Amino acid sequence: MLRSMRHNIKYLSITLWLVIASFIATIFLVWGMQSAGPGSGRDVAVAATVNGERISRLEFQRAYEREREALRQLYGDRWNEDLARELNVPTRVLDGLITSRLLLQEAERHGLSVSREELAAVVMENPLFAEEGKFRPERYRRLLEANRLTPERYEEAIRQGLLQQKLATLIQASAKVSEAEAWEAFRTAKEKVRVAYVSLPRSTENKARLEDLQGRVGQKETPWETLLQNSGLKVMRPDPFTFGAAVAEPPDSRAFHLAILRLKKGEWSPVVEGGKSHFLIRLLDREAVPRQAFEREKETWTQKLLSEKRLQLWVAWVHEVKRRSKIDIAQELG
Repeated sequence: MLRSMRHNIKYLSITLWLVIASFIATIFLVWGMQSAGPGSGRDVAVAATVNGERISRLEFQRAYEREREALRQLYGDRWNEDLARELNVPTRVLDGLITSRLLLQEAERHGLSVSREELAAVVMENPLFAEEGKFRPERYRRLLEANRLTPERYEEAIRQGLLQQKLATLIQASAKVSEAEAWEAFRTAKEKVRVAYVSLPRSTENKARLEDLQGRVGQKETPWETLLQNSGLKVMRPDPFTFGAAVAEPPDSRAFHLAILRLKKGEWSPVVEGGKSHFLIRLLDREAVPRQAFEREKETWTQKLLSEKRLQLWVAWVHEVKRRSKIDIAQELG
């Protein structure tokens, strides 16, 4: 495999940049690290400024061409200019560069740094630069040269990736998951429910029709089964299912499932508005989940929730950093 890499510079180029990107915790960072670093001193045109710090057009163009080449290889024969416009590549690339610059500024503000030992360890652990299981400096220099990279530029990209990884770890450290939260998530995901429901295509008239029916099904004078039968609507009774599982009939499964979460056994939902339909749902039964089953999977579910919380915390934090920052984009790039 390594032999074939030596003869395929394009593939190696993508691989090297993916190695850099692998240090980054979220998609924001992946886009940001596709930059090779600031443009040369000869480039005076500016693509954007981030809190007064410039992103040159040369830097943007380099990242843009790399991204197009990566997408061209990813999509193969399906790649064309229409797809490029659909993916909005220039905006994605520039947003990545801006985000990366912001995160590096924040890393500096938090006093984070990368030691020479940390940087060397990452470079030397890269299997691309190894022969017979050992790091080979000559191979390292040769592969970088084949990809028109200097060790200084490559190591600077690695350093930036490590800084951003440290920043993500710092910001995400406050995320916590209690046992009660893990149990609730487990119970919600595992318990099975049985429901009966009716639905109509979304319209003002159909919503009013279901609201009228909803007001009558709670009355004890007439059994709800009789009321639904007399309404002329087809009553659906799917097999028991877990939250989020596919249910054949509802075209708006998210709204359908969220409504069921709020119901107690025997309750009717208010009229549920989906994207295409209105629903009226009755929860017939919930099958309790044994606590012992949770105890066996508690650690797995705790870690799953913790990962989700960390990601949510990170995304919200990055969004807030962007919101409070001064970002100016060149008009023809914005």
